[in-house]
Amino acid sequence: MPSLVYVVRSPLHSLSHALLPGDGSALVLSLEDPLLPGKVLRGTKTMSLTEGERLSYEQVLAILLDRKVVTL
Repeated sequence: MPSLVYVVRSPLHSLSHALLPGDGSALVLSLEDPLLPGKVLRGTKTMSLTEGERLSYEQVLAILLDRKVVTL
């Protein structure tokens, strides 16, 4: 499981890519859409989450409580 989870509220293309690790070691979740709980922007090799997958509130909360989180 990844040690870091990045949570973004703005579109990923508007953020500097220097803020995110390029090696696929971190999970990136988007919470930008207020109508949908969460969306996976970047998955990791160690988790079964894929890019574009929608997450329920329970799934997002479980991920956030289990790992170190960076909010952007």
